[in-house]
Amino acid sequence: MAHGIPSQGKVTITVDEYSSNPTQAFTHYNINQSRFQPPHVHMVDPIPYDTPKPAGHTRFVCISDTHSRTDGIQMPYGDILLHTGDFTELGLPSEVKKFNDWLDLVFHCQHGRNPNA
Repeated sequence: MAHGIPSQGKVTITVDEYSSNPTQAFTHYNINQSRFQPPHVHMVDPIPYDTPKPAGHTRFVCISDTHSRTDGIQMPYGDILLHTGDFTELGLPSEVKKFNDWLDLVFHCQHGRNPNA
């Protein structure tokens, strides 16, 4: 875990003391805070999926642990998609293909293209 500290327009990355031991980090932060939240990490409230993106900004869309359940997800427009955690339920090749097809659909919808054309 690391966090940045602004210093005259530059960001210095400092390494968290528990970086080499994730189990100890989870235990430490879980005990010492109401929820797991490393220092200098600020929680943000999600915005509605259809919120317009301000000009000159980069929008990150973050999702996780979809477990082969991508049907019905309302994806906001974004410049960068971050998917963390499991994207399959069992790791089957058919689930990987389904996820890949879904990513293709998301990409084409984001760029105004017909994925079936």
